[in-house]
Amino acid sequence: MPPLDRAVEIYKKDGFWRLLSRSATFLISKFEGGLSSRRRVESISIAFRPIFNNLYYLKHGNQSDVMSEDWDTLILLDACRYDDFERQHDLPGTLESRISKGADSPEYIKENFAGRELHDTVYVTANPHVQMLDENVFHAIIDKPLSNWDPKTKCVRPEEVTTAAIRAHEDYSNKRIIVHYMQPHDPPLGSTGDEIREQFNLGGVHTTNQSEEPRLFEAVANGELDVEKARSAYRETLDIVLDEVNKLLAEINGRIVVSADHGEMFGEQPYPIIGKLYEHYRHPHTVELCKVPWLVIDQGSRRHTVSEPPTDTQSTSEEDLKEKLEALGYK
Repeated sequence: MPPLDRAVEIYKKDGFWRLLSRSATFLISKFEGGLSSRRRVESISIAFRPIFNNLYYLKHGNQSDVMSEDWDTLILLDACRYDDFERQHDLPGTLESRISKGADSPEYIKENFAGRELHDTVYVTANPHVQMLDENVFHAIIDKPLSNWDPKTKCVRPEEVTTAAIRAHEDYSNKRIIVHYMQPHDPPLGSTGDEIREQFNLGGVHTTNQSEEPRLFEAVANGELDVEKARSAYRETLDIVLDEVNKLLAEINGRIVVSADHGEMFGEQPYPIIGKLYEHYRHPHTVELCKVPWLVIDQGSRRHTVSEPPTDTQSTSEEDLKEKLEALGYK
């Protein structure tokens, strides 16, 4: 029987989820012996991602267009889960949630920023995916933090972003400002993070083949690192970046929103036909990845913003951005 006819027969007899399950089993049989168990899960996840995404938004509602929301400064924490933010933060303001347009940074940046004219906004970022954006999207892109890569922790430390963000608020007093920290995205910071990085030599730029470089979530998925220890390191990293957010809040006024581009997976299994999911890159949309914090803080006078033609302020080369993306696990 032709595959399509067989699929229709299974759907009519046993329903939608049985059809997905049988399809996943078929894909696994094709991959058997050729991929690791984790890679098989990732391949199935990618194959069924459009279906899972549509199911997610049918259940959880519409995605938030962050550029249409009311704010003067938008602070983005990279890979920050709503539940951990709610538990850890001590910031002022009112905490709500939003449904993100992205399960990872490339999707978030593409869906919220790419192809638009946001000339009343300046984007301060430590996220190397800024390379996706044309130079005419924002009034200015401040990617100087990416030039201050810390070889010890193998990332851009959050204090570099705070410094650049304060300067941007001074230099662009009539613009909305987006401030994109890279934490709590791995590699982890703090005492537990230091221990894990030393043990596994995680992240960073090396002269060896990047594909052979160990990642935090690979160690967890392979059973080499306890998931609770990884989660503790993640929360310590969140505490560190929240301290930097507090420092930034002391220097700026207006309506400030603290949010995230997406969350993180720590082995949850949100869909019945795929295994446990770790990290976030290229995963289907899930509560852990797409429910993000939306903390609204009103302090001092609002910023009066105007739209003006873009200026050329990017300083990081394309080659350097590619290297940093590989260091963060984006192959």
